[in-house]
Amino acid sequence: MSKIIQPNMKLQQFKILPISLLAIATLAQACNSNQKKDSADSTTMTAHNMGHGAATGDTTDNMKNGTPVNRFFEEASISGMVEVEMGKIGQKKASMPRIKEFAAMIEKDHTEANEELIKLATSKNFKLPVELPALKKEHLTDLNRATGKDFDNYYINMMVEDHISDIALFEGATKSPDAEVSAFAKKILPVLQKHYKQAREISLLFDQNKDRK
Repeated sequence: MSKIIQPNMKLQQFKILPISLLAIATLAQACNSNQKKDSADSTTMTAHNMGHGAATGDTTDNMKNGTPVNRFFEEASISGMVEVEMGKIGQKKASMPRIKEFAAMIEKDHTEANEELIKLATSKNFKLPVELPALKKEHLTDLNRATGKDFDNYYINMMVEDHISDIALFEGATKSPDAEVSAFAKKILPVLQKHYKQAREISLLFDQNKDRK
């Protein structure tokens, strides 16, 4: 009986051995693959962190040195043109008298600011944009399509959002090393803050009126 079992045991051992070696080899390959993946992930994360750090450094430098003059001129010009157009649209289409009055103030104040900006940019040989980017035109088109209370709501919310961006832009420009740019930004900033405050007040009033209905 033992002579018959012995060959089968050897055969089983012979069959098990390659399978065990294959399992070990597969495990080793998986470990090696994981090590490479971890290394690649680590490299990718390091590169991401380096890039993020570089961006953070740029932001810090911009905060210290103020908004770059060329970027300020371009963005302030586009923003100013948008505000004037929105002021005109608001006076025509708003259903709330207070929004019509607000829109008239927006057109007047931003027209004056735009004229000063043009003079300042011209004195520094910077050519301002003469038309709005496509995305801004789309926003104005969407606004023009709205009517009644929908228009009022859309309009005043856009004014709140736009003036948040405007204030951030001009706050950066107040730190500009260019004394004339800094002085202009400091002059216009309180006007933008007044616009934002009034837009928020109207927005809250609009929301309260909707809740009552």
